[in-house]
Amino acid sequence: MAKKQSLYVNFATTAGTAHFAWLNKPDTGSEYSDGKYKVTVAFQKDDPVVRSLKATIKDAAQREFGDKIPAGFHNPLKDGDASGKEQYAGMVFMTMKSTRQPTMVDSKNVALPSNVIIMSGDTIRVAGAAKAYNGAQRGVSFYLDMVKLIAKNNGGGAGPATAMSVFGDDEGYVAEEGVMVEETAPTPTGSSIDIDDL
Repeated sequence: MAKKQSLYVNFATTAGTAHFAWLNKPDTGSEYSDGKYKVTVAFQKDDPVVRSLKATIKDAAQREFGDKIPAGFHNPLKDGDASGKEQYAGMVFMTMKSTRQPTMVDSKNVALPSNVIIMSGDTIRVAGAAKAYNGAQRGVSFYLDMVKLIAKNNGGGAGPATAMSVFGDDEGYVAEEGVMVEETAPTPTGSSIDIDDL
């Protein structure tokens, strides 16, 4: 007897940009919260991963629906230009979710410390599975399994802020050791800005 084909299609992506990340804790506490771990990932339209993701969606859909895709099919891969959202211009994006916390690792596949929080703007790779659903609505969902942090572009969540984490490194004046500045700025006695100017 032939083994039944799994309805899940596993995949992993290249590096994309994270948006609306709920990875250290589930999305709870607001009107639209769904209690799930999730992240939206955006890719440039010409990234080869886009073609790969389209093939994954097609594969998952065919495993459920055969060669005839139903009307009103929900595609999890969205056109950023059609979304009207500036942060997705020139990109495609997708949202992946899970009821359990995904495995999170750094670029060398070492588990991330709990104080490192992936946030919007960070560069990540994601892995998971695509599966079609067939009910009142029909389409394909992306289930989140693993997240790899490639670049921490948003400084939040990695411990106390430091001058380096806030400003980065600049060319310019470097204080010499042992040199003290005698002159101090005068202490302001009040604001010279009219409150109406704010």
